[in-house]
Amino acid sequence: RRLPLAYLFGTLPFRSTTAFIQRHPPPYHHHHHQHQRPQKTTIRNMGGWNDTWSDILNGGNPRWKVTDEKCHEKALSHFQSFVSTTDTSSSSADISVLCPLAGDDPFVYLLWIMGYSVTTIDLVPDAVEAMKVQFGGSPNDWSKVKPDDEKDESVYWSHVSGRATLVVGDALQHRSTWVNRFDAVYDKDSFGALGVQMRKGFCTRMGEYVKSGGMVYLECKLKDNHEEVKGQGPPHSLKKEDLMEATSYGDAFDHVEELGAVYDLPGPMGSTMKQTGHIMKRK
Repeated sequence: RRLPLAYLFGTLPFRSTTAFIQRHPPPYHHHHHQHQRPQKTTIRNMGGWNDTWSDILNGGNPRWKVTDEKCHEKALSHFQSFVSTTDTSSSSADISVLCPLAGDDPFVYLLWIMGYSVTTIDLVPDAVEAMKVQFGGSPNDWSKVKPDDEKDESVYWSHVSGRATLVVGDALQHRSTWVNRFDAVYDKDSFGALGVQMRKGFCTRMGEYVKSGGMVYLECKLKDNHEEVKGQGPPHSLKKEDLMEATSYGDAFDHVEELGAVYDLPGPMGSTMKQTGHIMKRK
């Protein structure tokens, strides 16, 4: 798909986003993509996540997935309030966003059409294949590239635009070439999906990869009976103090703002919990 130059160079203001999406809806809404299945890839069962994604992609329980465009627009408004391109010497294409444990989150595609450079990482190949489908175009738009580190067994897919890299691999693995590489992190329920014992490793990686002064836009669940269910998940119910523990984001990041509910959750989830947002800044 050809994109407006304003998007390629990051000069289209947010107020134009709705009109743009109406004219250029994400491919996952196109009829000719509805029956396009991601390429099947064999992988060992990653602690149940492979089975989870198999169920989702075959029409099962959507779990945490949010596909409502209005929700994405609200999230984008928050994201751009803190990860902006007000400096006229730069464009959104100069802003590199890491999206850990992204699955096939449509918001990644929205960031891309807005001109940001995006890098995602997920353990499950089928989820990454589903993400590739959202970008539309031809399968030939993606090429498998060799990792910079020959010891890295992850699979790297690079998009023909030069602004999207999708990685099948372990987000907790250290990657020396990613150190101080990213301007921002988009974390939608990623931290909240992890067991308590995995949070330190995850946040250590985020601290390594985000540049000094870089921002984290994080969404997480806050359940109505938080005190009763704290520690139970996924998804885990989280407040600022949970995120900012020294063994979590608190070691390398400062908490900038608590956004409250960023949008209404669809279906039964919305009756028992809120989707809340937090902004953090690399020290």
